[in-house]
Amino acid sequence: MEEKHFSIEQIPPAATLRLRQAELYPDLAFEDLSLPEDEEGIHFGLFHQNQLIAVVSCFLKAEEMQFRKFATQKAFQHQGFGSALLKYIFEFAKAENKKKIWCNARSSATSFYKKFGMLETDQKFSKADIDYIIMEKELNNYL
Repeated sequence: MEEKHFSIEQIPPAATLRLRQAELYPDLAFEDLSLPEDEEGIHFGLFHQNQLIAVVSCFLKAEEMQFRKFATQKAFQHQGFGSALLKYIFEFAKAENKKKIWCNARSSATSFYKKFGMLETDQKFSKADIDYIIMEKELNNYL
């Protein structure tokens, strides 16, 4: 497999919206994609060939970090870009001394997150006809 060149950068919340809409909420109006707490989040984008192809929003709480709205452009899925971004935010959470990372995973994405050691909890819910399960991973901050 050829080596993929990419960079991961912190981006403003508004930069996440186009990918959020295209990959997660195609039926939602563009102006309805922002989260009220977006301004408190830290947002990362993965760029490949100068194109933003994956985004994630991270929210730091006391001893944990939640990530939300993780999306990779369909044309670039299953090529390792989403995996690279997920690994990056795990390392980011460790650097911030968080003990746990978690997300509200779409049921259709749980196998992806399990590959990275995330575990399903017994907390499940549905929102806008999408089934979710809370997944989490304890972080080992020791070298």
